[in-house]
Amino acid sequence: FFSTFYSSLHPMTVKVGVASVDNPIQIKTVHLQGLVLLKLVGHCQNALPQMATGQLLGLDVEDQLEVTNCFPFIHRETEMMNHHKDSEELAEAEARDYQYEMLRSLREVNVDCNAVGWYCSIWQEGYLSSSVIETQYDYQKELGDNSICLVYDPLKTTRGQLALKALRLTKKFMAMYKEGDFTQEVIKEKRLSYEDVFEELPVEIHNNCLIDAFVAELSNSTVFNAEASREDSNHLEATAYLSYGLEGTVDACEELLQSYQRYLYDHRRWKQSQTYQESGQKVVNKPSRLDSILLSNQMMNHCNALEAFATENFESLYFADTLQKVSRDGN
Repeated sequence: FFSTFYSSLHPMTVKVGVASVDNPIQIKTVHLQGLVLLKLVGHCQNALPQMATGQLLGLDVEDQLEVTNCFPFIHRETEMMNHHKDSEELAEAEARDYQYEMLRSLREVNVDCNAVGWYCSIWQEGYLSSSVIETQYDYQKELGDNSICLVYDPLKTTRGQLALKALRLTKKFMAMYKEGDFTQEVIKEKRLSYEDVFEELPVEIHNNCLIDAFVAELSNSTVFNAEASREDSNHLEATAYLSYGLEGTVDACEELLQSYQRYLYDHRRWKQSQTYQESGQKVVNKPSRLDSILLSNQMMNHCNALEAFATENFESLYFADTLQKVSRDGN
C-alpha cells in the first residue's frame, strides 16, 4: 500500500518555493502554528481509512523551522480511478501540476509558499517503510537537510494525546542510502543501527494571543471541565488498545523473522553465483539488510509505546482505585 501511495510524491513539485537549501545551520526545533495543526489533523481524519499526505510550507530561521501553512496532496488512487493503467504517468503529471498551481496561487496572495517538507498519516509506526524513506531522502536531497516529515497517528490520538512526530533522516543514513549499499559488511563498517535511520526533532505548537486567551477562558468553564471529566473516565479500559499494540509487535517479529530467512536464502544464492561466475552465469547482487534494520526499529518503537501506555494506564487505575477507597471509607 505504501509503495503505491507515496510513489506519487516527488520533491520536484516544490521547486516553486524552496526554503534555504544551502543553509549550513541545522534546525533543532520545529515551530508549528496551531492553524496548520488543525488543517493537518482535519485532513488526516477526513481521509480515513485511507492514508493522507500533504505539503508543509514555512521558513527556517536560524536553528528553528517555522511551519506556517500546509495543503493536501491529491490521493493517487482517486486519480487512478479516472485513468487507465497505461496512463499512470499522466496521473502523476496531473498531481505535480496541481501542486505547482497551489504554490503559485499561495504566492500570488502573499502567503508563505516555501516548501519545508511534507506530512503523512500513519498506522502503527508505518513511517518505517522503504517508500517513506525514499520520499524523505528525495526531499532532503532537493531541499536540504532541514526538510522534515511530520507523521500523525490517528489511532494513538484517540487516546487523548496528540501523536505527532517531526522526523528527518540522519546524515549517516543519507550517505549510505546515496551509495545504495546495505550489505552486512558495510553496515558493520559504518556501525549503522536501527536508531541511526531517523532523527526526531521536538515540536512546539504556537498560537496567537487571541487564541491563547480563548483557550484560557475555555479552561475555566465548569461545563467544559465537566464534559472533559466524563470523557476521561471512559478511557480507563485499555484492553483493546493494548491488544492492538501487541498484535503489531507480534507482526513485526514475524516479519523480522521472514526477512532474516529471505536474507539467508539470498546470501546462499549470492555465494553460489560467486562460485559459478567463471562459467558465465549471471551474477546475483549481495543481499541488503535495510529491511531488517527498519523492522527492528519498528518493533522497538512498538515496545516503547506499549511500555509508556501501560505505565500511564496503571497510574490511572491505581488513582481510580484510591478514589473509590476514599469514597467508600467516607461513606
